[in-house]
Amino acid sequence: MDLWQMVVSDHANIEELCREVLRATDAGPNGRADLFADLQDELERHIAAQQNVLYPALASHHRTGTYVADLERKQDEILQQLDELAARPDKASHDWAVDFKELTGSIRHAFTLEENGALTAARGIFPPAELKHLQRAYERERIASYEARRWHMPQAMMPSRYGLPTGTVFGVLAGMAALGAGALLWSMSRPSDMDAWESQSRRPRTRFPREKGAMRRPASSVMSGQEAAQADEALLHGAGASPAPSPGPTGMGGTQARTDAESLKYDGR
Repeated sequence: MDLWQMVVSDHANIEELCREVLRATDAGPNGRADLFADLQDELERHIAAQQNVLYPALASHHRTGTYVADLERKQDEILQQLDELAARPDKASHDWAVDFKELTGSIRHAFTLEENGALTAARGIFPPAELKHLQRAYERERIASYEARRWHMPQAMMPSRYGLPTGTVFGVLAGMAALGAGALLWSMSRPSDMDAWESQSRRPRTRFPREKGAMRRPASSVMSGQEAAQADEALLHGAGASPAPSPGPTGMGGTQARTDAESLKYDGR
């Protein structure tokens, strides 16, 4: 089945749905309201695939470009009639059926104009490779339109429109979102480097234990620098030499103080 046969087959299915809507009643799961909803979905998918894929290709050729504007105008009128009938609650009434027959006539007229005009003129103007590419794009557009209504998403965001399996793509995206959420929770529960540094700085430092047998030196046994120099001098002059008298706490001032004291003592005598 080539692209043109596929389009004609879609026309036949839509016209059969129109007849089922007229024959149906408003009772049961296959009532008129349910069948009309199916017809609306099928017709909107068909028109979207034609206006997004088929009509731009037909508009690029002078033999078929003259049909495109008229076909798009008729399709917009059909979509408007569909919306008006879908908003009415009296789908089981005679008045609604009369208005629906007018919609059916508009659909049949648009299909006849397309099949006997644009599609007839389009046969033979496209190379086989380009025709095959248009057919694949037409199929993907119809599938994307169906999935967009099912997933409640814009049709342009559906992976099937670009030849990708929708279930696989959404599964991969869901897995990546789960991994990202897990990584975010892990990073939020893990203390930061700054918190760890502050905790380490607030921790009391542990003193190194003293080795066993080591004795603490009393403070009185620690020699001053002057006493250490005198001890070294005594060692140099020999153990038998008497140590030189240490100066007083004030050095030469201490010797002068003793001389003054002896003078006072002599005067007193």
